Amino acid sequence: MTPSRTLAIAQPAATRLSPAQKKFNSLVKRIAEQRALLAQWEEAVPLFRERRARELLPLLDDYRVLSVQMVRVLHAAAANRKGLGKADRDTIAALITDLAGALADSAPDEALRAEMKQRYNEHAGSDFDEDGADSDAMAREMARDLFGMDIPDDVDLNSPEELMRHIAQEMQADAQAPPDRPAKKPSKRAQQATQSLREVYRKLASALHPDREGDPAERARKTALMQRANEAYANNRLLDLLQLQLEAEQIDPGQLANLSAERLKHYNHVLAEQLDELRHEVAATEGAFVLEFNLPPLQPLKPARLMDTLRHQIAQLTLDTHHLRQQLPLLDDLPTLKRWLKEQRAAMRARQEEEDLLSLFGR
Repeated sequence: MTPSRTLAIAQPAATRLSPAQKKFNSLVKRIAEQRALLAQWEEAVPLFRERRARELLPLLDDYRVLSVQMVRVLHAAAANRKGLGKADRDTIAALITDLAGALADSAPDEALRAEMKQRYNEHAGSDFDEDGADSDAMAREMARDLFGMDIPDDVDLNSPEELMRHIAQEMQADAQAPPDRPAKKPSKRAQQATQSLREVYRKLASALHPDREGDPAERARKTALMQRANEAYANNRLLDLLQLQLEAEQIDPGQLANLSAERLKHYNHVLAEQLDELRHEVAATEGAFVLEFNLPPLQPLKPARLMDTLRHQIAQLTLDTHHLRQQLPLLDDLPTLKRWLKEQRAAMRARQEEEDLLSLFGR
């Protein structure tokens, strides 16, 4: 490929580009942007996953051990009740509900999960399994919005690997399955766009056919180009075919500028479809990342900032773990426990006010 050659319609001297020519250039640019974004996601996610496993998960193990101890200390204090007012007991119940609920899902062994589930039921005033069913329903609804498919009940939403495997299998099955009913006859415009795509491919195939080339090096080059052309045509990627034409020196920017208005309209139709498919692919990749790592669904994410997100998570978890380790030995003292519970109530109110404010502004 010759990187310096750009597939775009250059503005002729003393004239302006037509609306269709401007649209062509805009579509080419936006497709390139979406491809770059998709490549960034595909590069960033494995790096995020590897570093998270290496640096964050050990911290999570430590935090989980301390959280179990905190649940037990608070449960013992609530059972004793001596010296605790209603506000204190309510605060303990809320803290145990949050901690035990998370541990009932993530604890490493069944006995500990059962213990945490029991503590949740005692202090939440509801049943963990029933509340979990509501959470699963919300997660399945989010998956349906992101991927356009229903997640069956036998798929464990707490297992990112199982969820992603199911989604990939469903997408592959949808792509291979025959339609339930005969497809509608393509519109004339769609037929003409397909014809334009086919004509570009045929010109390439004629120019690049390796069997017609006597020079071994040139035959190898054309074989590689022909393989790319076959893949591009099979996936309806007009932009790739036009880029290959540029590489094979079958077209130049001047020829693009002289395309008929009708031909350009057909090209723009195919390119717009390609752009739409790329946008869906980027959205699905981002959605899979959000589901795998249990992130807020409306949080704006950029591949280049994923490591910043992870560093923030590591720093916050390190701080939370440090605080838990410091607080636990002090909570056996009733006055200290009551002061600590008062601080927790203030923190809860602040978080609730922040959530209410974000909700007010639709975020």
